[in-house]
Amino acid sequence: MFGNTKIMKKPEPTNVTAKSNGNHAPANRLEEALAASTPTKSLNVIGKGTVIEGNITAEGDLRLEGTVKGDVATKTTLVVAPGSVVQGNINAQHAEIAGEIHGTVQATGLLTIKSTGIIDGDVMTANLNVEAGSTFTGRFQVGPANPRDVK
Repeated sequence: MFGNTKIMKKPEPTNVTAKSNGNHAPANRLEEALAASTPTKSLNVIGKGTVIEGNITAEGDLRLEGTVKGDVATKTTLVVAPGSVVQGNINAQHAEIAGEIHGTVQATGLLTIKSTGIIDGDVMTANLNVEAGSTFTGRFQVGPANPRDVK
């Protein structure tokens, strides 16, 4: 009545293979494979309209679109978006400032101050890129912390 009917078989499960020295149980190999596929670098976003009163410390990249009343530190990259405000100190490996900062900015790598960026405080960085139109009030220290460190 319904024509040819085919019986569908369940698909076979896909095996997950991870490097192993043979001493692990199969469940451990699966956990290893999942951990290996998980990115270690995270992105944290403080959204527009959000106000945080307190310090922020992040292991991964951080993008600020709101307001922070406190210090901000990350071991990787910090982006302070246009319209955002930080009332505190910044410490990051790399930083891009397009918003407003009231405090000291320290970047061990590259600091980029965008045309919409405003910094009211001292800046210490290894490398600096400043776009025309940005505003700065304070002191700059660009290069190694101790010029004798340069070889």
